[in-house]
Amino acid sequence: MIFQGRFAGRTAVVTGGASGLGKASAARIVAEGGKVVLWDLNADALAAAADEVGAIHVAALDVSDADAVAAAAEQANQALGRIDILVASAGITGATVPVHEFPIDSWKRVVDINLNGVFYCSRAIVPFMLANGYGRIVNVASVAGKEGNPNASAYSASKRSAPAARWEMATCLQSRECFGGLWPP
Repeated sequence: MIFQGRFAGRTAVVTGGASGLGKASAARIVAEGGKVVLWDLNADALAAAADEVGAIHVAALDVSDADAVAAAAEQANQALGRIDILVASAGITGATVPVHEFPIDSWKRVVDINLNGVFYCSRAIVPFMLANGYGRIVNVASVAGKEGNPNASAYSASKRSAPAARWEMATCLQSRECFGGLWPP
């Protein structure tokens, strides 16, 4: 069900916006009156998603690169005029093997995107929200973070961190009219 006007006048940055829950979230925000900027690593899929969703601006970037995230946040704020919502949906699963065989480089990459990426995006965007006196942060989580997935230790551990990040953000920011939310699919 579409709620006409629910996001009227609101703006959002959506990470992982070229596919999956990120793209679906962006489409919903636009359908309900908001404006979105999409961020994703896959430039080709990002361009196609931008046309499909009706994004105002896109940035092809790796959310595990703090400097790239900070630059993209500045660009998004300029393109949108303000940032009200962050949907942190970028994520990868990594290797699917038992923990004793798990490649260290895969572990680091998953944690860099799924955990550090959420931090970098929040850190870069929250100042714009505070300046506007309004903000909503949605960290896309997973049941794997609650129960674990067999042979997906990095993914499960990184998604387990989402509730802790959400609780900290909510505690820290709620008195300033910003709220950190958690969305387990």
